[in-house]
Parts: sequence; C-alpha cells; structure tokens
Amino acid sequence: MGMKWQVLGDRLPRTRNPLTRVLGRVVFRAMGWRIEGQFPNQSKVVVALTPHTSNMDFILTIAVLWSLGLKSSFLMKQSLFWFPLGPILKALGGIPVDRSQPRGLVDKMTQEFQQRAQLVLGITPEGTRSGVRRWKHGFARIAESAQVPVLPAVLNYKTRTVLFAAIIDDVFTAEDVLARVKQASLLGCARSR
Repeated sequence: MGMKWQVLGDRLPRTRNPLTRVLGRVVFRAMGWRIEGQFPNQSKVVVALTPHTSNMDFILTIAVLWSLGLKSSFLMKQSLFWFPLGPILKALGGIPVDRSQPRGLVDKMTQEFQQRAQLVLGITPEGTRSGVRRWKHGFARIAESAQVPVLPAVLNYKTRTVLFAAIIDDVFTAEDVLARVKQASLLGCARSR
C-alpha cells in the first residue's frame, strides 16, 4: 500500500505545479522514504531540518516539498550561488547567506516575515554537514524575533522517515526553542520501524 500524501491546509504557500508534484513523489518513493506527521497549516513558520549530515538532505528536502506542493525558502551559503547553479537555487527558494557577515541576518529575515503574507523558511541548525558539537542559534533567534512558530523536521536515515514533529508555538527564548528542537531530533532519530 502506498503512502497517503497530505493535503496542504489553505494557509500554506503552494507551488501548484502538477509536474513537480509528480516528479517529487516519484523521486521520494524511489529513494524509499516516507513521511510521518503532518505539516501544520501555518502561513509563517521556520522549519528546523535536523540532522544535516549528507548532500542527499537537499535532494530529499526538495522531493518532499515538491511532493506536497509546498512553496518554501531556505538559507544556503552564498558560495553555492555561482552561475548556473545560483539562478536554479534562487528559483527553488534559496536565499544566499554570507557566513563571514552573520550580523543582520536575524533582522533581515524578521523583515521578510513581516513583509510577506506567507513564508515557510527552512534552516539546518547545524549549519554544515560535518559533525558539530554546538548548533547555531540563528533559526531560533529568527523565530523569536519574528514571533513565528518552529517546526522540527527530523531526517531518520535508519528508518528512511521524514518526521514532522510537534510545532513549537511558544518561541519566547531562542535557548528554549533550540533545546526543544534538539530533543525532537534526538527522539526522531532514535525511532526504529
């Protein structure tokens, strides 16, 4: 029996492209993955994608987004926005980030949330694929400043599951949000089929 695909809520930004939806579902199924949980019907949300361990994370994420017909944006290091890859990444929702100039990013993204009626922003808290001991607080600081909820999205490579964990609505302190996303990631990665 095939996976039942979520019908997105009316508040979420959508792509409305049937070709990418079919392509995303074919790729997602061919990779042998499944989705657990529901993407919440929120017009604005920061998605914290964890753990970020492989180049396949990007392909998997695009497959999920296309499969659902969800339009989103994501932060990515500026050095990847070279021609001809840069225009493709921007078309997919990529927002270049200059890591040597981190100041101002929280304010910039807070403005984006304030100016747009809908914005789903995906961020990897680790900030890099290589193992890190300390996650970056940027995603949580953006959510706190913009007062938008955070959705932990956990990639479990053992079970080939993308888990949409419980949404975090109370984003009063970045430290609390970071701790809760880490907890969701640990629990999501500890699951077995």
